[in-house]
Amino acid sequence: MSEIEDYRKKIDQIDKLLTELFEERMNTVLKVSNYKKKNDLPVLNRDRETEIIEKNIKNLKDPNYQWALKKFYTNLINLSKELEYKIIRDGIFPGEQMNHFLKVGCYGVQGSFSEEAMFRFFGKNVESSNYEEFEDVFLAVKNDEIDFGVVPIENSSTGAISQVYDLLTKYEFYIVGEQYIQVNQHLIGLKGTDLSKVQEVYSHPQGFEQTSKFLKNYKHWRLIPFLSTADSVSHIREINDKTKVAIAGKRAAEIYNLEILKENINNKVGNATRFIIISKHLQVAAKSNKTSVVFSLEHKVGTLYQLLSHFAENDINMMKIESRPTEEGNWKYVLYVDFEGNIRSEKVKKALSLIEEGCEYFRLLGCYQQDSVR
Repeated sequence: MSEIEDYRKKIDQIDKLLTELFEERMNTVLKVSNYKKKNDLPVLNRDRETEIIEKNIKNLKDPNYQWALKKFYTNLINLSKELEYKIIRDGIFPGEQMNHFLKVGCYGVQGSFSEEAMFRFFGKNVESSNYEEFEDVFLAVKNDEIDFGVVPIENSSTGAISQVYDLLTKYEFYIVGEQYIQVNQHLIGLKGTDLSKVQEVYSHPQGFEQTSKFLKNYKHWRLIPFLSTADSVSHIREINDKTKVAIAGKRAAEIYNLEILKENINNKVGNATRFIIISKHLQVAAKSNKTSVVFSLEHKVGTLYQLLSHFAENDINMMKIESRPTEEGNWKYVLYVDFEGNIRSEKVKKALSLIEEGCEYFRLLGCYQQDSVR
């Protein structure tokens, strides 16, 4: 037997032990999970996680392996938490049963439409955080500050939010749910505000786009883009200036104790925003009936027809197509496609397999339960 074969045999023996220990560890995790469930204890325990990593790093004889061991235990802990969630949740989420265990975060300050979507989806028995930028939410998920993030991805009046699509690809996260929120924009200001004396209006760019017809009546107003619609209301309260107003939702006006000066000023009746719930981990339940994928579209004749034909040939209903340019060169795009179906379906498996074979880049973004506009 050669020297390399001896090493490989030794690795095989170690791997067998690791597998046995992994199984034993996961069985113990299930016992811990049952105990937590009976005693209403949270899945997350940041102090315990840190303690496990630091304790095992001290057991190392060679300090050069510290970074690798830390990564190993971080991944192992994440797998254990994922198993606990699955057991507690019984494969279905969201559920009021375990929401108080979760840390969730959303784009925008208190009173934002994103926060409304977050509470509508998860309920209010969660540990919630608010973030100023879309990417801040993604970074929070990446750094395990939160388990799930909530961000808007499209509006029925103004279309897709391109930055969020790009961030999904950049961070390679999954969509594990969606929530539609009816968005009614209002003109909000301090009590006693005289519209004839208003000089500036604050809102998120989406707020301006959704109310552009109303704003044409006040062309002398200066439009000041802000981080979010709710942020703009908070700003108006802070500066306490009756020459400045904001465009936002009713909930923001109530939270910051300001007055609705004009109601329902959106361009379109039935204006709604679709929010997605993002996670580092793919979650697919039996009742998941919507799938999202992204794949590359090479600049060649017939490529688009060929790739999309696989959906029709397998009797799959496409719900949305969004194209975004890549950073790899001119006239190169990726397509984001939403369609009806579960990835466990044979028709879906077949279609996705054919698409993956026909393009350079393909990634499953998520399979989740479809929401509808209420």
